[in-house]
Amino acid sequence: MRALIALPFVVAIGASLSSPAAAADGPQRYCRSVPANLKSNSDLAAAARAAFGQPQATDDETCLYPLQLLKYADVDVLISQNGEPGEGCHGCEADLSATVLKRVPGGYKKARTFASFGQGGSHGAVAAITAIAIGGDDGMAVESGGTFQGYTLSALDLYAFRKTGLVRLDPGATLLLTGDTGGAEADASKAIEVDAAWALTGDELTIDYRVSDGRGKRDSRAVWSVGETTLTLKSGAPPKELAKAAGQE
Repeated sequence: MRALIALPFVVAIGASLSSPAAAADGPQRYCRSVPANLKSNSDLAAAARAAFGQPQATDDETCLYPLQLLKYADVDVLISQNGEPGEGCHGCEADLSATVLKRVPGGYKKARTFASFGQGGSHGAVAAITAIAIGGDDGMAVESGGTFQGYTLSALDLYAFRKTGLVRLDPGATLLLTGDTGGAEADASKAIEVDAAWALTGDELTIDYRVSDGRGKRDSRAVWSVGETTLTLKSGAPPKELAKAAGQE
């Protein structure tokens, strides 16, 4: 696999490395719970120290939160966000940043920061962030969602470390995974639930859906072709019930 955030890539972008003062392009004081979290996770603590130094903690809502460390073949990537996860307003998304860290004896050396590369979730929290391979490139998958007026939904965003930087693969519209009308539909016989499982194989994204409603259960599949900056539907389609289940129509 060609690791796009491997050492050759890092060296090539050396001229645009972020300075320590601009590491997160945002607040430089930790959220109040961060010191305790880092104390219990030595790998995350070492990554955060290399990326941000040792900021003081604050009760201010615009604080810095080291969220997760993603491990790749040649480097690690620290995902951080502005604000305490789960403490934002109902409609507030998590504002995510990624700091590429080169492994060195005894710890890490910061290579580059992709500030505010994406957003997602509700209450300032995303559901899951996963290190993935997109074709021959390193990347990440961000799953997020929430409940809005009784409709529960989740969506998927894919990002790839291309030579041009960290790129979101654009599917042309929100790539919904799941939806559930359970909180919005008083009549249980009219409720709709759509579950999904996704997988990346080479340059293809496959999503398998299961629709459950008053007519029973039905399965379907959609396959997207992964381009340099886009996702293009190749075969099948998301079930027509998904948009309604997610409150999107």
